[in-house]
Amino acid sequence: MKSLKGNNSLMIPLCLLLIFLISSCIPNDIETVDPMNDPQLEYLEESPFPNPLENLRMDPMTLRMLANLRAATAKYQLVERAFDDGYEADDHCVSIPLGGMGYHFVNEDLVDGIYDPTQPEALLYEKQSNGRMRLVGVEFVVVADLWDLENDDIPYFGNQEFEEAFPPAPLPFRNYQLHVWVWKNNPEGIFVKWNPTVKCLD
Repeated sequence: MKSLKGNNSLMIPLCLLLIFLISSCIPNDIETVDPMNDPQLEYLEESPFPNPLENLRMDPMTLRMLANLRAATAKYQLVERAFDDGYEADDHCVSIPLGGMGYHFVNEDLVDGIYDPTQPEALLYEKQSNGRMRLVGVEFVVVADLWDLENDDIPYFGNQEFEEAFPPAPLPFRNYQLHVWVWKNNPEGIFVKWNPTVKCLD
């Protein structure tokens, strides 16, 4: 028992020496990232996207594209800027029992076979009680026949596949479309077509 106790007393200094040796081998210039100051996460600061926990599980590319889209469309919070850039208002507010889309402001010059993830073909607005139009989301619309001439696959926003829509409704041509709720929470999901929080007051 005495010899065993003596061996145990030697183990403590040996362990401390081992820890010191290991720690001395670790370089001091390892770059550490503070997630609160990571520029890639700045757009999550105020949880602008719906279902923040779900979105944190999205792949980094999709999250970055959402941030870029939000930055590119921020100016359209002023509806006058939308008019200046060629968007024209539809007087009809789109809504069904499942939810709403609001008013579509469409730039017809952008409705073609080209897909730019920072330049949506339509902006979605919700009329407020004071009559002001509030930007709540965007919609991408790609003419399917033109897209298919140059591409083998359906368009994607990050890892999110577009929906294929057929005439006569809602458009008179086959198209690929995607709604993205980057300016108002959609509890059903950021890419779900109908937003139950969007209401038509008229």
